[in-house]
Amino acid sequence: MITYRDANSFDIPVLVSLDKELFPYSPWSAGQYREEISAPTRLFVVALDDASRVIGYAGVFAPGGTEADVLTVGVIPQHRGQGIARALMASITKWALDQGSIAMMLEVKTDNVEAISLYESLGYAKLNVRKDYFGSGFDALVMRKELP
Repeated sequence: MITYRDANSFDIPVLVSLDKELFPYSPWSAGQYREEISAPTRLFVVALDDASRVIGYAGVFAPGGTEADVLTVGVIPQHRGQGIARALMASITKWALDQGSIAMMLEVKTDNVEAISLYESLGYAKLNVRKDYFGSGFDALVMRKELP
């Protein structure tokens, strides 16, 4: 059974390790995660397997009264297709709504067809492309979802 909880500072080493695996072109450092997780305008959520291992995570920046920014979403390959990313997105979206956010924004690699399909199914619309957003040769599709 997959469970979910807010991330904490004890999760940082695992998040850094997973980031290197899932996003080798632009992984976050321990310092970046420490700063992000401790900020009151940000929420990070983790998904845990039966052995309480982190198998997925998501983060959002929601200053309130404006657009929230999805900072990261990742699920390890062997657990994809189980609805984990969808559940993580629901959790951070609810929190952003509770903070007074009016929309959600995100950037996703233009060749990440599975993630783009998920975001479209959640109501995100494609806005534009940012060249080299994730590093040289790694373009990002910018997507937005209006919140009720």
